[in-house]
Amino acid sequence: MKELDDALARQLELQEELHALLKRETQELSEVHVDAMAEINALKNDLSLRIAEHGPILKQAIQEIAAREGLTPDATLGDLNIKLSKKGNRDITRLYAELNVTADQIKELLALNYEIAERFAASIGHSLELIARIINQNSTYGASGTYQQRPSSAVLINREA
Repeated sequence: MKELDDALARQLELQEELHALLKRETQELSEVHVDAMAEINALKNDLSLRIAEHGPILKQAIQEIAAREGLTPDATLGDLNIKLSKKGNRDITRLYAELNVTADQIKELLALNYEIAERFAASIGHSLELIARIINQNSTYGASGTYQQRPSSAVLINREA
C-alpha cells in the first residue's frame, strides 16, 4: 500500500507543478510576453517527460494493489479507491480527491490558455491583413513623390504557414 501512496503523492506533486506552470503561462499570455513562452514551453516539455516517466510506476502500483484486493488487472484508480475507501483507507481516498481537483483545475487552465492563444493569433492575423491592405492600396504618389501611373502591390508571406 505504501508504494501506491508514494506513487499517488508523486503524481500529485507533478500535477501541482503543471498547474503552477499553467498559471504562469496564463499570466504571460495575458501580458503578451511572447519571449517567456519559449521558456514555458521548454519547462512544459520537461514536465511532460517526467509525467510520462512516472506513468508506468503509478500504473504498476495500481495494478499490484488491485490484484491484491481482488480487482481485475485493468481496474482504474477510481475502482481501487472505492474498494479501499470501504476498507477505511483515508490516505488513498484523500490523494484521489486531490488528484481529481488538481486535474480539473489543469483542464480549466489549458482551455483558458488555448482560448487566449487563439485570440492572440487571430488578432495578429487581422493586423497582418490590415497591413497588407494598406500596403496594397493604390497610391497617387510614388516613392520619389511624383505621380505614379501604375499601382504597385506587396505580399506578406507567413513563414510558419
